[in-house]
Amino acid sequence: MIRIPAITVSRTFGSGGSLIAYRVAQKLGWRYCDRAILRRAAEAMGLDVGELGAQEERPDRLWENILCLLGTGSAEAPFSPPLELPVYSQVLFRQESAIMARILEQEPAVLVGRGGFVALRGRPATLHVHVQADMEFRVRRLMETGRAGNPRDALKLAQASDRDRAGFIRDISGRDWLAPRNFHLVVDPGRDGYEACEQAILALAPKGN
Repeated sequence: MIRIPAITVSRTFGSGGSLIAYRVAQKLGWRYCDRAILRRAAEAMGLDVGELGAQEERPDRLWENILCLLGTGSAEAPFSPPLELPVYSQVLFRQESAIMARILEQEPAVLVGRGGFVALRGRPATLHVHVQADMEFRVRRLMETGRAGNPRDALKLAQASDRDRAGFIRDISGRDWLAPRNFHLVVDPGRDGYEACEQAILALAPKGN
C-alpha cells in the first residue's frame, strides 16, 4: 500500500509558522492546506466560514454534552447545529480530521493547525512540526504584518490565542499543546531565522512508501 506523505504544522500566533509551512510546501511541490480545511468544514456543516472561523480552536465546555450528542453521526455526514448554539470544538475537530484524511488520500500536503498532529498521530509517513518564538518576536511580527497597531494589543492577541489553542488541544485530546513530545521537530524562527527552520523541516520531510 502506498502511503502519501504529510507534514502537520502547529504554531504559536505571530511566530511565522504559516509562512514557514507555505514555503516548505512550495519547495516540496506539495499542497498547502490552511483555511481551505476550514472552508470545507463550513460547507459540510452548513455554516458560514466566517462564523465557523470565530469558533475554531476555542474550547466551549458549556455546550459540550449538547453538541456531542448532536454530533454523534459520521464525520463524513453533513452536520447542521441550531444557529443559536456555538460549534463545540470536538464536532469541528471531527469534521476537519475527516477532511485532512481525504486530502491525504489524493496528494501529499502540508497541513497547518486544525489539531493535525492529534488527528494524524501514528500515521506513517507523517512529520509533526511545531513553530514557536519568544513573545518579543511575536509581538513585533504581529505589528509588522498589520495584525496589531501597538505592542499592548499584539501581546493581548498572542496571549489570547495561546489560551484558546491550548484549551482546544486539551479538549480534543487531553494533551498539553506545547509539550515537545507531541512533535517530531520544534523550530524557532526568532532564534534561528526562517530559512534555517525551513531547511530543518525539509531535511526530515517524509518520503512516503
